[in-house]
Amino acid sequence: MPKQFFHKWLPSSEKVANLKFMRIFGQRTLNPLLWYVNRRSIAKAMFIGTFWGILPVPFHSVFIILTILWLEVNLPIGLCMAWLTNPFTVVPILYLGFWFGTKIYHVNMINKDMLLGVLHQIMNWLKNFGHGHIDFSLAKILVSGLVIEAILFAVLFYFTTHLLWRWSVIYSWNKRKNAQVMNNKIKKDL
Repeated sequence: MPKQFFHKWLPSSEKVANLKFMRIFGQRTLNPLLWYVNRRSIAKAMFIGTFWGILPVPFHSVFIILTILWLEVNLPIGLCMAWLTNPFTVVPILYLGFWFGTKIYHVNMINKDMLLGVLHQIMNWLKNFGHGHIDFSLAKILVSGLVIEAILFAVLFYFTTHLLWRWSVIYSWNKRKNAQVMNNKIKKDL
């Protein structure tokens, strides 16, 4: 069952509370509700972690922890979902976010010339120490798309967690029931 899997896999509350960046939250991270393993707590933690994990905001782990402390759901699972954005996934996440943004604002996908123009603006802005012009219309498209993407994937992970958990429990029940039926047949045959 998933509950036993998570109990084996998750670190202890003391171990996580002693991490450097967790010390700023004090004893709040030792709250037993943050370590409780059940379908609802894990699914909500997946939602929170996926939402903040997809958004490319600085220190998204802090936002995950604050939201988890507020809603009192499973802390380690939420923090693990912060690793959704990594060097291997950041390009597909940004591309999909920009694609969603272009659909919202009814504009064409970015082309090579537009990308080079934006990179030139950014390089010029950096050379002049923050003085210069950057066209933020692409940022509006990207951020809007990323928010939509984060919500969609968070909802998808939330319901997938519920479905997989439920399937696992039913599978375990059926397996146990079949084993009992087989044991009863063997006992009758003896």
